[in-house]
Amino acid sequence: MTNPPSGVTELEGAVLSEIHHRHNRTAFKVRRAFQTSPSIEWSGSAGSVYPAIKRLTQAGLIVSTPITTGHKGSHLTLSPEGVAALEAWICDPVRATSVGVDPFRLRASLWATLTPEARADALRRLKQTVGAELQRLNEAIDDMDPIEQGRSQWSIQLQTMRLRWLNDQDEGI
Repeated sequence: MTNPPSGVTELEGAVLSEIHHRHNRTAFKVRRAFQTSPSIEWSGSAGSVYPAIKRLTQAGLIVSTPITTGHKGSHLTLSPEGVAALEAWICDPVRATSVGVDPFRLRASLWATLTPEARADALRRLKQTVGAELQRLNEAIDDMDPIEQGRSQWSIQLQTMRLRWLNDQDEGI
């Protein structure tokens, strides 16, 4: 896999961020953060976390120190090169503004190809699902750490925009 201009993949950047910004200092805690992600794509990537940590450690971006008390495992921190790679990833404008994989955008124009009944049913179910996700995000945001709050604020705006788009589609039915 070719590394992007910032030097790390999206998964690797997210792993570095979990360690450095969210203070998930063991591979288990980093993997758990991915498993519990509200994003299907990230939660599905949980099995890729251990290999990513291994690659980042071998590349000298993560320092792994054995834990000598209590649970077996290693304490993870970023090396100075890891911090620099993380900052380059955070600030990479091309990668940060890519539309990326957006399942809603991918399907949006295809809903118009459905029969009127199937389309109306799909739009109704989509609005219910988006509404439920908005409610979940709004109820949970106060209990999140600052990093996750920022991500959730973005998600609330995205889901609000999706709901507005779905409501506009009712006019075409």
